[in-house]
Amino acid sequence: FARELGIEELHYVYLDTRRSRSNAPVRYAYQAVKTLRLLFQKRPEVVFVQNPPSFAVPFVYLYCALSGGVYIIDSHSDVFQRDFWNRPRWLHRFLAKKAAATIVTDEHFQARVNEWGGRSRIIRDPITPYATAEFPTNGGFSVVVVNKYADDEPLAEVLAAAAELEDISFYVTGKKSKANPEMLAKATSNVCFTDFLPDAQYYGLLNACQVVMSLTTRDHTLQCGACEAMSLEKPVITSNWPLLQSYFHRGTVHVDNTSEDIRRGIVEIKANYEAYTAGMRELRKQHREEWERNVVELTQLIRQTAEGG
Repeated sequence: FARELGIEELHYVYLDTRRSRSNAPVRYAYQAVKTLRLLFQKRPEVVFVQNPPSFAVPFVYLYCALSGGVYIIDSHSDVFQRDFWNRPRWLHRFLAKKAAATIVTDEHFQARVNEWGGRSRIIRDPITPYATAEFPTNGGFSVVVVNKYADDEPLAEVLAAAAELEDISFYVTGKKSKANPEMLAKATSNVCFTDFLPDAQYYGLLNACQVVMSLTTRDHTLQCGACEAMSLEKPVITSNWPLLQSYFHRGTVHVDNTSEDIRRGIVEIKANYEAYTAGMRELRKQHREEWERNVVELTQLIRQTAEGG
C-alpha cells in the first residue's frame, strides 16, 4: 500500500518482547512514547496510521493537533468488529471525525464512518507484483489455504474436504504454534502445514500452486489472501459473503463454510481451471485500474488537506 502511494518512510513501532495481556500496559506505554518522539523528530505534515492497533491513533491525533499536521486512518475490518479494538467507542468516533480520511474496505464500514461525521474512502488491497522465492511442491494440482489459525477460519472443514480429495495437495500456512495439535495430527497425508513463511517464500508458494483458498466465517471481511492471489493471477476459492461475491466476481468460486461445499468448490475449479484463470486475469486488470484511480483521488485529498483545503 505504502509503496504504491510513493511513501518512502515507514515506521513499525513495537517493543521486542513476547505479547501477553500482563505486559500490555508496559508495551503500549513504550510504543506511545516512542511514536510521539518519532513524530516530533520527523515532523511530517501527513501521517498514515494503521488501525488496529487502535491505541496508535490517539497519539497520532495528539501530534497533529499540536503540529498542525493531518492524519489518515487505514482501518481494517477488525477494528469495527472486535470490541477490544473499538472501545471506548466515543473516542473511536471522535478520532475518525478528526481524521482527513478513514480508509475502509466496503460500503458497510463507510456508512458507519460517515454516520460519525467522518470522511471515508473505500480502498482495497493494492494489486501489485511481489518478489517471490522458489517454493517446492509435488508438481500435482495444489491448493494453498491462507490461514493464521484465527477463530474466523473454518480450518476443520477444509481438512475434512481435503481428506476426500486425496489426489490434490493442500498447503496450509500460519504459525503451527497457534494450531490445535490434535487437528494437525489428524490431517491426512495430502496436507502440508508450512508453518510461518517469510514473505518471499509465502508469495512463492502462492505462485507455485494452482488455487488459493481464503475463507472466513465473518461478514464484511475482505480476504487479503484472495487479494494476493489476484495479484498473482491465481484462481480463488473464498466464502459466500456479499462483499466477497461483489469484489471477486470473476475467476473465483464462492462456497459455504462447510466441508461439502468446500469440496465442491475445489472440484469445480479444477474441472474448469483454464476458464477460472482467464477470469482472474480479467479481474486483476479491472481492479488494478480501479486502484490507480483511487490512488489519484487519495493523493489529491492529501494535498488538499495538507494545504488546508
